[in-house]
Amino acid sequence: MAEADGEHVELVYRPTVGEFHEALTASARASSLGRWGRGLLLFSGGASAFVAVASLTFGSTVPATQVLVMAGTAVVGLVVLPWLQAHRLHRRAAERGLHRAVLDPWGVTTTTTRGPERMTRWSEIPRYEETRRTFVLLTTHAYPPTPIPLPKRGTRDVDGLRALLKRRLSS
Repeated sequence: MAEADGEHVELVYRPTVGEFHEALTASARASSLGRWGRGLLLFSGGASAFVAVASLTFGSTVPATQVLVMAGTAVVGLVVLPWLQAHRLHRRAAERGLHRAVLDPWGVTTTTTRGPERMTRWSEIPRYEETRRTFVLLTTHAYPPTPIPLPKRGTRDVDGLRALLKRRLSS
């Protein structure tokens, strides 16, 4: 764990799968494409449940194959794929070892035990989201926004980190 001093906050951490899952969820919520896709999957799951209940109510004993495919697609898209993606990102991050993120007046610099330093300027980070365990910086590098998870457990001064992010970014 590291300290904060107003315009300089340092975090030291090893990322977890749960933190990547929260970051991916926040990133999907932040983009219109992510919200649209989640809505479509929720509609597909709800429609399949409605059709299955209606068909069973009106005498059919087995729901149609299309209903099962719609329900399966919704479950895979809403539950399975986000966790698989979080595991993949975690595996890549874990290979790099211990992470150190420094937030200063110029931006966010991330270094790892094994891997190159990565600098992201504040101008490349239009906003952030706060989740239960992380602050997720949403960058403009790709569409949907690329998430940079900053675990709260990585610093002793979570309030200082929050204040710095509020000063620099919109939430």
